[in-house]
Amino acid sequence: MRNRTIFLIILVFIFIISISATSSAREITVDDDSGADFRSIQEAVNNSVPGDTIIVRSGTYTENVLVNVTGLTIRSESNNSNAQVKPLNESKGTFWITADTITISGLNITGASKNRGKVAIFVYGKMNNVTGNTVKNGSIVLGSYMPDNLKIIFHGDMNNVTGNTIENGSIILGSEISGNLIAENKISNGEGIHISCCGRNNTVLGNTISNCSTGIYAYDQAVEIRNNRIANCNYGIRLSFVSSGIDNNTILNCDVGIHLGDGCLGAEIINNTIMSSAECGIVDQYNEGGKRIYNNYFNNTVNVRFGAGRENTWNNSLASGTNIAGGPYIGGNFWAKPDGTGFSQICVDLDGNGIGDLPYNIYENEFDYLPLVSQSSPQNSVISTANFTASVTNGPAPLVVKFTDLSKNAIVWNWDFDNDGISDYTEQNPVYVYRTQGNYTVNLTASNGLNTNSKLANISVEKRISSTWPFVYITGSRGTVYGIDTATGTVITKVKVGGAPKGIAVAPNGKTAYVADRWGVNVSVIDTSTNTVTDTVKVGYDPDGVAISPDGKKVYVANSGSNNVSVIDTNTNTVTATVPVGNWPEEIVISPDGKKVYVANHGNITAREDTVSVIDTATNMVTATVHVGSYPSGVAITPDGKKVYVANEGRYISVIDTATNIVTATVDVDNSPYEIVVNPTGTKVYVAGTKKGFAAGTDDGFVSAIDTSNNTIIATMDIVGGSPTGLAVTPDGKKVYVANSNTSGNNILSVIDTSNDTVSATVNIEISPGGLAIIPDPESVFPVANFSSNISEGFAPLSVQFTDSSENATGRNWDFGDGATSNEQNPAHTYLSPGNYTACLIVNNADSTDSRFTTITVLGNSSGADSDSSGGSSHSSGG
Repeated sequence: MRNRTIFLIILVFIFIISISATSSAREITVDDDSGADFRSIQEAVNNSVPGDTIIVRSGTYTENVLVNVTGLTIRSESNNSNAQVKPLNESKGTFWITADTITISGLNITGASKNRGKVAIFVYGKMNNVTGNTVKNGSIVLGSYMPDNLKIIFHGDMNNVTGNTIENGSIILGSEISGNLIAENKISNGEGIHISCCGRNNTVLGNTISNCSTGIYAYDQAVEIRNNRIANCNYGIRLSFVSSGIDNNTILNCDVGIHLGDGCLGAEIINNTIMSSAECGIVDQYNEGGKRIYNNYFNNTVNVRFGAGRENTWNNSLASGTNIAGGPYIGGNFWAKPDGTGFSQICVDLDGNGIGDLPYNIYENEFDYLPLVSQSSPQNSVISTANFTASVTNGPAPLVVKFTDLSKNAIVWNWDFDNDGISDYTEQNPVYVYRTQGNYTVNLTASNGLNTNSKLANISVEKRISSTWPFVYITGSRGTVYGIDTATGTVITKVKVGGAPKGIAVAPNGKTAYVADRWGVNVSVIDTSTNTVTDTVKVGYDPDGVAISPDGKKVYVANSGSNNVSVIDTNTNTVTATVPVGNWPEEIVISPDGKKVYVANHGNITAREDTVSVIDTATNMVTATVHVGSYPSGVAITPDGKKVYVANEGRYISVIDTATNIVTATVDVDNSPYEIVVNPTGTKVYVAGTKKGFAAGTDDGFVSAIDTSNNTIIATMDIVGGSPTGLAVTPDGKKVYVANSNTSGNNILSVIDTSNDTVSATVNIEISPGGLAIIPDPESVFPVANFSSNISEGFAPLSVQFTDSSENATGRNWDFGDGATSNEQNPAHTYLSPGNYTACLIVNNADSTDSRFTTITVLGNSSGADSDSSGGSSHSSGG
């Protein structure tokens, strides 16, 4: 009872104080001249009590105002912005609002030019109103603040910023700011509305934004963006990690209407008008899918540009109601182009319901099944006319031809590249590769759904004059493997594999490729002749590196999330063994004889590993663990199987002697290496990564060439386009391809001429690349190295006759293992000293290089042995 009495007394006391404060609220006048209560706004604030109204008369007030009294209203007398407030200290905001329920209205406020955000009004109180002000050369900021003498953070939540006119400035919501209304403001020549991360329930409504870098930007927010009008900005609306609604906005004459970054899964884009975009109406580079995009009016030269990825929904279920084009049903979107050739402008609508009679293929497998059409101009009398151009019409095989559609009034395209009556492509502007010599007739049939028209053209493909097959596979973002023409950077084929593909390897015969889903549990099997996925193999978590045995019978996959290696039987595409290795294995390589597998265990911040596991392929057991440098990533082996090179991201290249599993050398590349390959002759190692001090994804990449004879760097090349993500050497060893990616989207394929170790070409590619693998020429004839020796063991001096039995070889080089070499076909060699020697034969032709090796054991003389008698047995190469 006593506690209840005390509680009631406190309530009465609070009530009396509140009545007293309210009753004492008054109007206070401010004039910069005289005749008012105070001559500065700050004086008026300092002498006010909660609930007071400070009326600012016309004039110029040069001061920085701290508003720290709850419930104040500060407004101009005339509400016509004749009361101008400028900062006295240009390094501090003009107004700082630290209290709650403050109203600032009708003032003409200049931002602080030397302040980081050119702040005109900074709000970190709650339930404040900033309304009807004119702000010049400055911004309105809703933020958070922690006073020096407190540990609590004050957030600018539940504020209203409405009806302001901002020139050369912006409205900024800081991180973790929630429940704010940004409405009916006019913003020009600044940065628009910028909303930082981690807030929720913010609303951007009815604003007019023009000539800004970005109209509305939001990152990692729950925000509603409705009824805004945005014009002449670089980006109309730009979002990342935002899943809320974009509804009924008008975006005109921007470079990009709506730009969707990472994490926009589930966003709804409805009832918007996006017109006259210089680059594109909507861009979604990563396309994580799950978006609902319908009842929008698009009228841009390029309406949509989405990256390969998951599917989105481009139409609502058909429902009665006036759509954005004035038709009687809500369905999909209106697809127009400024020149009048958009799908919705020419698609047939025979029943007159405002819905096109054909679905609109937006890109790849994305369709608007209920596209809107105009009812004001009937399309039924439109006639289609087929027309196109070809990038080239003659040349040697393989001939890459890019076709450009010039048809009029067409919404459906059927391309028959060899005029055999079978449609090969339905894309509007396809790329096709003529792989063999011959004369071909291309037939394009174009239609608007009611009538059709055809156009023919001839393509002449001459005999192949070069053995270099100019194509590579590159794993790209969002579930796709791309075939790239290395001469032009053109995507010639796309293979959907799902997930986030990274590691890729092509079988020795070139017929099959294996692709690891970096953030999943699958390896996709691709038939390279048809560019289709023929099988999917479930492996461990987060598979990364992929390697195929020399005989093509086994695939080894390093599973970074499971800390093991999966062994796949290529005959059945099933996992036959799982081998535990070190922490976070990344890249993997197999010895030329197929007997050993080397796995780079990268480790992570919480569990460093810095090792290479050695697996015996006969037993599928780890037989050795070699400690190398920090964060090993890439791993490669020389053709003779004697050395393994490991790229350690920390800085160094470790060289492992495979006979002893000991690191025998360390090469300082003075950068951060993570990709590595050995050329077919084993004379050079190429290592790629980012320059020291730069993070992956920047514009500072490098490739260094290492001489394997002395493990020294002989060349270092700057790589433009960002950090290397893939590295591969051609079968003939004449070129090294480097795939480069960066955050700005300048994705480049660099070509290194290995004769002088310089970048001979850079080619822009249309994708964000990952791993890279060479696609062998289907017409190539690869050499196969093989030989035998008349003896494999005996006493010194030991004379050995080698007999070459290689196939398809035009050149050969013998390394007898004791420093002596020969280029004869069937040489004889005498070993003078005892020891174990690795004899290696490297053969080549115009298409490729191959190697085989064997061990020759030379014994010391024993008593009674005839020094001229060697003894031993004949031996075929074990390569």
